[in-house]
Amino acid sequence: MSQIFLALAALLCGGAAASGWTSSVIVANDAFDGMDHGRADRHLRKVISSSAGFQAALLGVAAGFAIVGGATGAFITALLAALGFLSNVWTLSPRRGAKKPPGVRERKSTKRVVAVSLTLLVTIVAFTAGCLAAFGV
Repeated sequence: MSQIFLALAALLCGGAAASGWTSSVIVANDAFDGMDHGRADRHLRKVISSSAGFQAALLGVAAGFAIVGGATGAFITALLAALGFLSNVWTLSPRRGAKKPPGVRERKSTKRVVAVSLTLLVTIVAFTAGCLAAFGV
């Protein structure tokens, strides 16, 4: 039974990694090839922030399957990856409460660059969690 749980954990981690790659690389390249810069920037930020919850949920379920299957390393790595994907929501959320000096603009493209970089790094962590689950570590 533990092998089934580990296989499901590896499958879900792989799905989260594939989703991270799709949202940060494929959508980014397609958006900036077919749209002007402002629209592509808004579109990519929306895609990353809306897919982050799904990716984190996949990794949370994968972490549950990994711990039930006996893979503690995969459990910890999947939880870290889930928190990494959730941090994209916090990175891209609008800032409230802080008063900006007059004439200072909020740079949303910097948020996008940070979110795409973070998504790529966390995608590698999710892939690693899947490999750990597949080997039962």
